[in-house]
Amino acid sequence: MQNQETTQSWSGLGVGTDRQSFLKKVTEQLPDYEPELAVEAVFCALTERLPGGIVQQLFEQLSPDVRELVARCEKRADAAPEKLGKEDFYLHVANHLNADPENVRLVLHGVFAALHTQITEAESEKISSQLPDYVKGTWRDSRRGVDRPY
Repeated sequence: MQNQETTQSWSGLGVGTDRQSFLKKVTEQLPDYEPELAVEAVFCALTERLPGGIVQQLFEQLSPDVRELVARCEKRADAAPEKLGKEDFYLHVANHLNADPENVRLVLHGVFAALHTQITEAESEKISSQLPDYVKGTWRDSRRGVDRPY
């Protein structure tokens, strides 16, 4: 397998590669969680909070085998974002993972970091502009490679 930093994504837009490398990145960030479940939990919460058009654009940048991981989280392009408060958003992820809500920020950071390897900077900025402040900081920190929270 090629080094992830030098491998173009399936679309040529991002730097990610495939399901295996994506899940490896999640596992590196979150060794105590099942990577597929962590991805699904975070992605489903994220797609509820984003407008459908942004979700569709995000899906289009993912490789087909990564899309399969999050297919049940797909959203219609004309769907409005849910107004989830911080506690509801964190609880959504925690309940999906059967994890402590105190650990959700760590999980968000790990999955976001892996997701950033799959999308372009422009797509990341579009998503960031639609996120509430309580998630936006973690989204941006994970993009910049800031150490994960503990």
